[in-house]
Amino acid sequence: MDKKYKKYLKYVIRYMYLCVGLLLYAIAFNFFMLPNNFVIGGVSGIAIITYDLFKLDSSMVVFVLSLLLTIIGFIFCGRDRMYSSLVSSAVLPFFIKITETWPSHFNLDISPLVAALYCAVIAGVGLGLVYKVGLSTGGTEIIYWILDKFIKKSTGQLMVIVEGTIILIGAFATGFQNLLYSLLILFLNSTISDRIAIGISDSKLLFIMPKNYEKVSEYINSLSFVKSVSIVTNDDKKVIYCVLASRDYPVVYDYIKTIDKDVFMSISNTYETIGGIKYE
Repeated sequence: MDKKYKKYLKYVIRYMYLCVGLLLYAIAFNFFMLPNNFVIGGVSGIAIITYDLFKLDSSMVVFVLSLLLTIIGFIFCGRDRMYSSLVSSAVLPFFIKITETWPSHFNLDISPLVAALYCAVIAGVGLGLVYKVGLSTGGTEIIYWILDKFIKKSTGQLMVIVEGTIILIGAFATGFQNLLYSLLILFLNSTISDRIAIGISDSKLLFIMPKNYEKVSEYINSLSFVKSVSIVTNDDKKVIYCVLASRDYPVVYDYIKTIDKDVFMSISNTYETIGGIKYE
């Protein structure tokens, strides 16, 4: 297959993911967020507030705010980062508009808690698909990028400031009874989108700096279920990197502590392993 064609196909697939993700988010918005006044931040949260207070068309509010933020983003953040945001600023309000009548065709007599759970799952999957291909939904995310140039704060801190402000305004505007549901959706939404984007870890990465290197190394190399091992020597300090299935981790951890009580270990989740020495 021609390289240029492959590159074009990959480009099309990425934006198909973006469109599907935004469609799912629009469904969550019209089915659950707007009817229940779930303000979870972003331009969609502002659209819910303005609809509740002034009955402004939600899709138009999302479009105007997203387009305005995208234009500002082009000025402060450069072009390369903003192309997907430009697409999102047109596609998301379009999907919100065409799906706004869909809830009338379904019997959605459900409690706010169930609505919040449905909202979190559908919106979380939608955002996860967008993040999985490295694209952006635009909106208030652009504000993080701009503030990052002037305020030395982490992205997480900036997100709390921006989205927290919108959520608090939403609580004052639409009532505090939905604040807890909105926070629940926000938490589940981010968790689900992360899992969709980067996957679910089924492995553990062990960083081992043993005092008794020979025994620990011999034990690790004898394991048939270890996925990958690499050994690094630096200034006479020997380090073992070991990747193994999460289900096998407790046994390995306990045994290493048994044979080397002074061992230093750091454990983290790992989502993909490439290369290394394979033990089948």
